[in-house]
Amino acid sequence: MLEKWSKMSAREAMIALAGRPPSHGELSRWLSKIAKASGITFRTARSLWLDEIKNPDHLAAQAVKRKAQIEEARRDAEVVANFFNSRAQALANIDADFHRSEIDAFVDAARAISGRDRA
Repeated sequence: MLEKWSKMSAREAMIALAGRPPSHGELSRWLSKIAKASGITFRTARSLWLDEIKNPDHLAAQAVKRKAQIEEARRDAEVVANFFNSRAQALANIDADFHRSEIDAFVDAARAISGRDRA
């Protein structure tokens, strides 16, 4: 998976981070969202989008790729947590008392994965 991100262009990472490319008139807001999320300036985000910064190892390109990678991992963790929660609910619908230990294990795993277990 890391290899995928190292080969990804800054533009592809920007799309992965902020969603679909901007429509007409949405570019400023879209780039502001990326700049804020990745800790770069609006001007730098615009330069990345317009391909004015061509170096794939530029600090801003790396910041955008890193943030996109983190967001993808967060979305993946949410999918896994939802899977565990749905399995816990399915067991509870069958017989909550009989499957109590498995239900608790699924719920605990879902909380740990989604980060809701932090105090």
